[in-house]
Amino acid sequence: MNDAQTAGHGPDYADRKATDVRIFTPAGVVEGKFHHAPGVRLSDYLRNAASSERYPMLTDVTVRALDGAADAVPQTAPFILISSAHANMIVPIEEPAAA
Repeated sequence: MNDAQTAGHGPDYADRKATDVRIFTPAGVVEGKFHHAPGVRLSDYLRNAASSERYPMLTDVTVRALDGAADAVPQTAPFILISSAHANMIVPIEEPAAA
């Protein structure tokens, strides 16, 4: 990283928005926070070949196997990169409405 910053330039990172998503893959279901640019609809971001990533990053992740075993324990991780080629379906998880 360059220690000498020119006055008037912003930080060396881009603002990101986190959307809770559920991703269905052939091996299981992955839930976590998908990070993308604010003001961009999630569907547009994922469809746009110019901005979408081959390996989108998710944080605060839970992975559940699809084998149906009753004693299967979900695995957790602070982050993962998931191949977009293996994502059969991506569903945003809505927050429950306040009562």
